[in-house]
Amino acid sequence: MKKIVILISAVFFVLYSACESNPVYFRLSSDYFPVSPAGATWEYSIDGGGSRIVTVVDQTVVGERPCWRLQSGADYTYWINEKGRLEKYEDHTVLFNGFEVPIYQAWITMFQWPLADGMTFRDSVTAQAVSQGVTLSHTWIRNQIVTGPEVSPDGAWSNCYRVHQEEMVINWIQTAGFAPETTLSARNIWLAPDVGIVVMQSADSLITLTSFTGGEE
Repeated sequence: MKKIVILISAVFFVLYSACESNPVYFRLSSDYFPVSPAGATWEYSIDGGGSRIVTVVDQTVVGERPCWRLQSGADYTYWINEKGRLEKYEDHTVLFNGFEVPIYQAWITMFQWPLADGMTFRDSVTAQAVSQGVTLSHTWIRNQIVTGPEVSPDGAWSNCYRVHQEEMVINWIQTAGFAPETTLSARNIWLAPDVGIVVMQSADSLITLTSFTGGEE
C-alpha cells in the first residue's frame, strides 16, 4: 500500500509540474470566461470616461436550466459555462408602435472551449413574431475567429486569446413601406486565463479591465 501511495504521489507531481512548466497545459486547464463563484467582480475603465462593474450575484434557474446570474448596474445577465460551451440567455424584443414585442428567448452559445489559434465558429438566430397583424422578423449572425496566445493590448495580461467577432443583424417589419434594416458591427475581445474579458475594443469603444477579485467557492 505504501508503494502505491508513493507511486500515485509521484505521478501527480509529474503531471502538476508539467502543467506548471508547459504553457499549453496551463491554457487548456484555465477558465477563459469564469462566471462563478458568487462574489467574483470585474471593474473596467471605459475609454473617454466612466467605469463598469460586473459582479457574480448567485445561482438561479432560467429557461429550466441552472445558471449563474451576473449584475452590471441595474442589468442582469444569465450564463452557463459547461460541456465545452459558454452560453448566455437572450430575451430579445423589438420596439413596434410603442410596444416591446418578444421575438425569442433562448440560450445562445457565446464561446466554445478550448480556444485555439485559428479556431472559427458561427452562430445564428432567425425568429419571427406577429404584433397587431404585422410580422416582425429578426435575424442575427455572428462569425468568430480566434488568434493567440498573445499579450493584451495594455500589456497587463499574458497567454490571452483574442476573439474577433463580426455580427450582422437584420430587422424587418414586413408591411408596406418598410424595408429590412441591416446593421453590421465588429469587435475584438481579449480573454485572459482564469480572469475572462480583459479588453474589449470596437470601432467606437474601448473597455479595459482595471481590477479583478475572485469570489469565494
